[in-house]
Amino acid sequence: MNNMKKILLPRYILATILLAWFLSGCNKKLDITPETFVAPEQLYKTEQGAISGVTGIYRKMMELNSGDYYFVGIVGTDEAKTSSFVPTWGGYWQHYDGINSYNSLMTAQNQLVQGVWNVLYKGIANANEAIRYIPSSATSQEVKDRLIGESKFMRAVFYFKLVQFFGGVPMPTDQEDPVADANGGKPRSTESEVYALIVNDLKFAVDHLQAKGTAEVGHANAEAARTLLGKVYLTHKDYDSASSVLQPLMTATTTGLMGNYADLFREENENNKESLFEIQYSNENGNTNGQANTLGAWTIANTYPGGGGHVVIPTDYYDNIFEQGDTRRDASIRYVFYDANGNVVDYSWWADVTKPHVKKFDITQGKSLNGGLSSRNLYFLRYADAVLMYAEALNELNQPGKALPYLNIIRNRARLDNWENVLGHTPSQDELRTELLKERMRELGFEGWRWCDLKRTGKLIEQTKAYNSNATANISDKNLLFPISAREFELNRSLRPSDQNPGF
Repeated sequence: MNNMKKILLPRYILATILLAWFLSGCNKKLDITPETFVAPEQLYKTEQGAISGVTGIYRKMMELNSGDYYFVGIVGTDEAKTSSFVPTWGGYWQHYDGINSYNSLMTAQNQLVQGVWNVLYKGIANANEAIRYIPSSATSQEVKDRLIGESKFMRAVFYFKLVQFFGGVPMPTDQEDPVADANGGKPRSTESEVYALIVNDLKFAVDHLQAKGTAEVGHANAEAARTLLGKVYLTHKDYDSASSVLQPLMTATTTGLMGNYADLFREENENNKESLFEIQYSNENGNTNGQANTLGAWTIANTYPGGGGHVVIPTDYYDNIFEQGDTRRDASIRYVFYDANGNVVDYSWWADVTKPHVKKFDITQGKSLNGGLSSRNLYFLRYADAVLMYAEALNELNQPGKALPYLNIIRNRARLDNWENVLGHTPSQDELRTELLKERMRELGFEGWRWCDLKRTGKLIEQTKAYNSNATANISDKNLLFPISAREFELNRSLRPSDQNPGF
């Protein structure tokens, strides 16, 4: 929620959690020290304190994606839905179903909506503290610029999610505002104002972050900032700026596609050359995520009773969208479950067992403790995303001939022929536009972007209504935005009832 003084102890931030991500193509190590609270004026005096403070921002990204909040923006689309058991579980789970089906529980009191809002603003609070106090740290200007760049990148990530889900929102920054503090928060800013901050933050990050391969693993790098800035421009339909900012990535030597799509989802290949920004998890206490459990993507021996619930599954549309021979299908979807020894596991007792299930997050051969304690990293930005966005920007600039080779780069990696050969002719702009939206699902399914992709392209209502039967009867134009958290209205006296999004 926006009331920062109630989220964190007055002018305090979580300080001494230290995350050490070492420069390695496929290894990771997470080092946690005991948590204490230190006033930011003290914390940011030293270089090590400033690094620790920035680490706290990454912790909020881990928190946002470790549990069910990850699926806000995935379910309730043509890509994913909740399994048939979920609406019958009652309580919290019915709120989960509300996100998917847009029913009467998709309200400002929805627990997932409020949770996402809270965590995003906690991340923003930590980023604002870092940006405010790092300039006074006793360290070099180069280190200051890098740490501020990381902080601004993360603030942009959090605000980008907020503005897409909620539209204009209260916008606290690193500038102190006693009036807002006295009122429990700021008034609602416009979408344009929020996007202006995001763009400025990402431009700074592009200019001051280290390049991939030089930046520490798990930390933001310049290529990730450039990719996210391209995504922001694309969302704003500023195609000239999107193509300009993404173009240098097309010839970059610091990143590129992995040769085999399935290798992207093997734990030993984490932080690979295609990964631009990856959320780091491990088996250490407090540093796991639960996505394998939510997706039923685990069949290892459990360390506690129960578990195995397939809460989220693909739609039939996602299952059927892959062309024959597309290697991404077998890497992404499965119907049969195997244990660590390769034996078939009987899941006939579970609802929707005959439906497709997500395979990307499988931990059978990994290092995880059990389904609810996965050590698997999660992608936030991949190079393939940048390639497809560049193709989209060129196509929207009415250059389908220039865009087509970039679509084919992604297709060829999936062992598919060039699309014009399959189509039988050179595609028109509209044909390529439709195909690129499908290709983004094939390539990036369950990686967190589908709701945003559909909204950006004006297809959210149409596609969800057509291909997610749970949402067909309920989804409407009001669902182009989520309701602003009711708790925010209780705590932030700068908001008026009329600031709530239409229909809620």
